[in-house]
Amino acid sequence: MSEVRLREARAEDWPAIATLQTATWRFAYRDILSAAYLGEPVAADRRILWRSRFSGPIPPEQVTVLAEPAEGGAPLAFACILGGYDRWGSLVDNLHVHPDALRRGLGRSVLRGAAALMTDGPFATMPLHLTVYEQNPRAIAAYEAYGGRVVEHPTKLQPDGRTYQLRRYLWDDPAALVARLDASRSVEA
Repeated sequence: MSEVRLREARAEDWPAIATLQTATWRFAYRDILSAAYLGEPVAADRRILWRSRFSGPIPPEQVTVLAEPAEGGAPLAFACILGGYDRWGSLVDNLHVHPDALRRGLGRSVLRGAAALMTDGPFATMPLHLTVYEQNPRAIAAYEAYGGRVVEHPTKLQPDGRTYQLRRYLWDDPAALVARLDASRSVEA
């Protein structure tokens, strides 16, 4: 594996993050979300989202960690956590690995990096959670290997206009997730 470095995202990274998320959604959700949505609408939606998240000072509750080639180039993976998001705690809002970079440990690395940044400050003892499509076995396997426990099976209207069954995974606190990720290097997101 070539060298990869982790770093916090900066405002100027939003176009690369939007492009990466678009590529991962088109790959990972091609059998889940509608083909019509995964065309241009997903790219436009992701550009709007990431531009808005980085359009001013980055709020302290938003942590985004990128994995990129050490020699430079587009990000290969990223994780974004929104501290104190809702009644469940802090939301792991995004965890994406470029399809060409899967099975290299990058999902685990960026999730660990983002969770580690949450271990200090007001969100240090707040649980972390995320939702995943029931039809996404690769992600489900990773979250279970990372010690997430299923706390509910909600349904939610998704951007393609259809309602899907999800699983919500919960980790008791960021430090526990970091420790679990350190111990689970053999399963990758």
